[in-house]
Amino acid sequence: MISNKNIIAYINGSYVKLEKAKISILDLGFTNSEMIYDTFRTFNKKVFFLKEHLERLVLSSKYTGINLNLSIKSIKKIIENLLKKNLKFLNKNEDLWCFMRFTRSNSVVIEMRKLNFSNYAPFYKEGLRLHVPKLRRIPPKYLNPQYKNSSSYFTLSLAREEIWKFDRTANAILLDENKNINEGNGFNIFFIKNNKVLTPKSQYVLPGVTREKVIQISKKLNLKVIEKNIKLEDMKKYDECFVTATGWGICSVKSINRKIFYNRNKTKKIQERYSKLVGINIVNQYLNFLNVRK
Repeated sequence: MISNKNIIAYINGSYVKLEKAKISILDLGFTNSEMIYDTFRTFNKKVFFLKEHLERLVLSSKYTGINLNLSIKSIKKIIENLLKKNLKFLNKNEDLWCFMRFTRSNSVVIEMRKLNFSNYAPFYKEGLRLHVPKLRRIPPKYLNPQYKNSSSYFTLSLAREEIWKFDRTANAILLDENKNINEGNGFNIFFIKNNKVLTPKSQYVLPGVTREKVIQISKKLNLKVIEKNIKLEDMKKYDECFVTATGWGICSVKSINRKIFYNRNKTKKIQERYSKLVGINIVNQYLNFLNVRK
């Protein structure tokens, strides 16, 4: 079982044990979900893509008007300090998932925890099963999905809960108001047909950092990347499907509703190239935790 005992977090100017970290119950991040955040992870105990996540955090701050109250240099220093305090608690094959949170009440929470690979490992073996919920993604004209905030994420978790009412081992992939495939509970989605990699248009989804790396890798593999509106009925034309996110990594999709994807060949090539980029075999890392108790 994953244990975060002794892991240290940064809360409003102080370094404290994660299990004792607190903010006020009057904080607007708690009472009204007025919070922006971003996350990154370590690979083989080294930080990757921090620059991209910080850039998106700054954009989220500008969009919402929630101040960071720290310079980027200061945030990086806090992260550096936390890594020094926490990396020593990692066991073999473990890595850290790192969260940077800022609330309207000016609270600053930068915390790390061990990435619970056992939550994802079964899907790396069997493939992720997705269902389309009745709930639709909030239209961009009401809440721009390109910025990470707690309010935007709540819709995604509600969609997951809708699916979990009848299938606790599956997850949700939402449609937008025009019935186009959009994104899931914290992940972007891709489809593959021949030498084409297709994904929903970036203006309608969170432009994930892993998503962007996959787009870059696909182009280097001489795959044509197409951003387009994708209807449910289009799925019958596609050979492969996978999702991307900081926590999920690059995970194959087994099915969406009743459509089954039998092929993983090009997805595996993308996973292999991504593994070289981050210096660790990501598939093996997840599978190492396949039989670990959650």
